Amino acid sequence: MAPYPTMEIAPAVLDPVVSIVLSPWTRMFAFVWGALWGSFGNVVIYRVPQGMSVVRPRSRCGSCGTQLTALDNIPILSYLLLRGKCRHCGAPYAIRYLVVEVIAGVLSFALFIQLVQLPLISGSNDVVTPLLSWGLWFFFALSLVVITFIDLDVWIIPNVIVLPMAVLGLGVAWAAPDVLGVPGLEATIAGAVGYGLFWSIRLLYLKFRGIEGLGLGDAKLLLMVGAFQGLPGLVWCIGAGAVQGLLISVPMMLLGKRVANSSLHDVHGDDPELGEPEPEGLGMQSVPFGPFLALAAMEYVLLRPQLDGLIEALVTP
Repeated sequence: MAPYPTMEIAPAVLDPVVSIVLSPWTRMFAFVWGALWGSFGNVVIYRVPQGMSVVRPRSRCGSCGTQLTALDNIPILSYLLLRGKCRHCGAPYAIRYLVVEVIAGVLSFALFIQLVQLPLISGSNDVVTPLLSWGLWFFFALSLVVITFIDLDVWIIPNVIVLPMAVLGLGVAWAAPDVLGVPGLEATIAGAVGYGLFWSIRLLYLKFRGIEGLGLGDAKLLLMVGAFQGLPGLVWCIGAGAVQGLLISVPMMLLGKRVANSSLHDVHGDDPELGEPEPEGLGMQSVPFGPFLALAAMEYVLLRPQLDGLIEALVTP
């Protein structure tokens, strides 16, 4: 992903396609597009951990089992108009459905302005590369959102999400490095380093303590992050993810709250490598690391030029 362009307006934009893409209506389209995919993201969050198809059957109310109509599935609007309840039985829907759709819409909107409209405003007449970049980075960001909620729910980072995305990132980096702004070799090295580092930490933890310290899902997530964001993004993801994990999880545990929505042993208690259930208390609870890695990776997507400058300032003597 190339650095942000300046806001200097080009003298004239003659290309009609560029004029259409710069229209304010396209920003609205970007938000709606993102919200639609956010609705699909909710399906993935619910079904993938249960091994269900994300295509069939059609969505149903979890309480009464009534199949939802198209009017009940309009992103954001349906939730607001129905006041977060099933039209048929009145059972409440989780606020998460609305939150995921709004987040996805905002991400698509912000990335469209950042990656498509700002370069065109600066005078570029290349529409194809920015649009491809927007699409890829949006699906990367949406994957991070989905991974976060799944990991908080069931303590897994599904292979069906991270591995295809890692392959996609590596393929684009080698075939068209300008689209993601990461050369193929760097993407490959970053992905291998991210996976190898966490794989090694997990192996050492198992060897010396006999229990899981880090899951391989986190390692595969870093493979995906490295493939898309290169070495600077990987460094930020690991460092900022660890710091923000401490800043968020420690106060929550001090207040007697869990970071995840379930206990690790409630979900995976039959796995001997997890050890005995953790006692309550600060420093004794397990905390999913995936959401904090995803948060840091998302920050790098949205603030890459600023964070690249910060990383350079920190490592330059």
